[in-house]
Amino acid sequence: MVLPPVATRPVLLMRFTPKASQDVIATVIDALTRGGIIIVDSEGLYDEDGKLIGGSDGNGNNAVVLGLTTTQNLLEHEAEIIRLVKPSRTTHRHIPIIMEHFSSRAREDFIKIERENDDDYDADGLFTSAERALLVESMINAIPAPKSLESENKVASSMAGDAYHKLTNSAVGEAYQKLRSSTLSDEEDYETNTSTLCQVLRQIEYVDVVSPVHIPHIKRRILKDTISITTPPPLQAIRDYYGEGVAFYFAWMHFMTKAFAIPGILGLVVFILRIYRGDTVDNCELTPFVGLATFGWAVLCNRYWERTEAELAYKWGTFAVTDGDRLSLGKRPGFRGKMRRSPITGREERYYPVSKRRFKCVISAIITLFFLSGILGVMVIFINLQGYVSRADRELWGDEEHPLYFPFFSRLAEEGAIFDSNSMWKSFLPVILRAIVVVNINQQYSKLAVMLAEWENHETLLGHQNSVVLKRVLFEAFDAYIILFYLAIYERDIYSLRLELVGAFNVDTLRRVFTECILPFTMRYFTKDSVSISKKDDDVDKKSPSSSFLTSEADLEEYDTFDDYIEMLIQFGYVTLFAAAYPLAAFLAMFANLIEIRSDVWKLTHIFRRRTPVRTNDIGMWKVSLKAIAWLAAGSNLFLFAFSSNQMRQWFPDYYVTDDTGRSMPDDSSTHEILLIVMVIEHVLIIIAILGRNAIAITPKTVRDEVQKRLWFHETLASNARVRTVKSNSTEVSSLSQRIKMMHRKPQTRQTTM
Repeated sequence: MVLPPVATRPVLLMRFTPKASQDVIATVIDALTRGGIIIVDSEGLYDEDGKLIGGSDGNGNNAVVLGLTTTQNLLEHEAEIIRLVKPSRTTHRHIPIIMEHFSSRAREDFIKIERENDDDYDADGLFTSAERALLVESMINAIPAPKSLESENKVASSMAGDAYHKLTNSAVGEAYQKLRSSTLSDEEDYETNTSTLCQVLRQIEYVDVVSPVHIPHIKRRILKDTISITTPPPLQAIRDYYGEGVAFYFAWMHFMTKAFAIPGILGLVVFILRIYRGDTVDNCELTPFVGLATFGWAVLCNRYWERTEAELAYKWGTFAVTDGDRLSLGKRPGFRGKMRRSPITGREERYYPVSKRRFKCVISAIITLFFLSGILGVMVIFINLQGYVSRADRELWGDEEHPLYFPFFSRLAEEGAIFDSNSMWKSFLPVILRAIVVVNINQQYSKLAVMLAEWENHETLLGHQNSVVLKRVLFEAFDAYIILFYLAIYERDIYSLRLELVGAFNVDTLRRVFTECILPFTMRYFTKDSVSISKKDDDVDKKSPSSSFLTSEADLEEYDTFDDYIEMLIQFGYVTLFAAAYPLAAFLAMFANLIEIRSDVWKLTHIFRRRTPVRTNDIGMWKVSLKAIAWLAAGSNLFLFAFSSNQMRQWFPDYYVTDDTGRSMPDDSSTHEILLIVMVIEHVLIIIAILGRNAIAITPKTVRDEVQKRLWFHETLASNARVRTVKSNSTEVSSLSQRIKMMHRKPQTRQTTM
């Protein structure tokens, strides 16, 4: 079942808020029509008599939803403008297909090419549903805003930051208000970059949703093809439907699931041997090798993922995509700047000094550190509630009190108390409570991170998103790892570290399954519209989408890949940073990811609106975070090996002694030797990892060959064009040559006569 003609079904939906008046909606429809957009379906726009009724019934209800599309010719024209890369035929037998920028003049070379699944393409096999959505949105984003809306936006621009976040009554919102007001006086002369229709509508909150419309039979097929654990997720189908941004996430998840098999099997073998020999994680002489091997695996894993990215990017036509092309919108809608003449293009542009942005980034970092200090205080409380700090520590500290000991909280973890740390079930209560508290704190900080990134006034959407991701990654990684590093470095207690790892890993996995699948499914099942929506999904293939279908689509939640990425990033840290304490983490992560992939696809197809396709050639800043964790794994696992356990003592017993409390401690006379051994091992590991990483090319040979073939093909075309041009001008060249010869002969004739 191929895609229907583009002009017959809505590709995108646009929902107006009740703030939008009839005049505004009529102005927008006129602007869309002049921009080549067809209103193929709508709800709340006309009454039974076909009269325009606008977006509000006086009670904030009856929001208007438009179903938008365009014509095939305009779609192909837009593909040329944004330089969409598609497979193209050639006349050379050894290069039957190359990746080439789409051209209407060479349309026949791009159509009717064999695909993995023709159902995801139009009748000509030209555009996927994701590409249709990308192209239609690109057309909408290029439509200039009418002057009437521009004037309204200038009035509302001073309140854009406050209205945009809707947090003026919260503590976070008040902090943002003070921060913004303290710098507003310096920016009164800066104008907001909101020149396009879509940007202005969002800025003044006349439109709150612009997203692709779901195609039920495709999303059902994607879910069906993903459910089976024995088969890989349908990456090509996901890319053709959701775009490269979502497809790269699932490709990475699938890659990591397979990659976890290496440290997972190694950890399982060591675990079985440890049980057989009667050793513990503290004194097993084989466990350190799991940590060191996991470090090498993590470094090489990231390099092989980069190779996989290159293969997929070339296959999907985004291999040469730059940062400027990564997002459908280049300029950030809320970017403020003074008008100046660009030294590059000579045209008028908005400019904001880089020095001011850097200063704001420093202030943002200080604010983030302030919030992290608050998180540190919360974690200290939970350290006491989980029994990691107790009255028993007085034996270790002597007359001094433990600096993190708080009797009120610590007593709750004593025997018989509500959080008894010796009870199998009660000890999990503070872990669950901490997970709930951390999730709520992260949600609040995520709002602040968006505010701070907007206050920093990044020019591009990519810069804005990278700023938000960096802040949230640092914040949430701190939440996840601070107690683990405390137990490993400060307490140097590998038993407690392993217990905390097991609890955090298991609780986090169960939390994801509950919050991402069970809870949304239950809420959706008991909503009054669940039955009608499911019926529409079944019938929508047989008839054009109804108005209620568009409304139900607009009411779905917005999908953000951040939450999915951060969960997998934290899991990667559990596996690599503390492999010497929990060798089974990779083995369990492998099976957890198999479930995670299926649950994420279920979320995409049942809970969320269809995400706007994003052209990208990698996973962006997440790759940087993965590399950072991989390199930190060398130091963390060696610290566990030398100072947090008896693992190194099994190999160098003369360097350690046992104190009065029975704990193993480095001998004072051998501390320097231990540090020297650790540093030598670390440097050797890092050198080997660097050499191994550099020995593996970041771009596979197959991709390099395809790129060279494309270059050769272009050179051949240029050479053939040169030959044709020479032939077509051969008569003129011959005529000019004859005239030149005649001119040279005349002087010679005169000299002979004389």
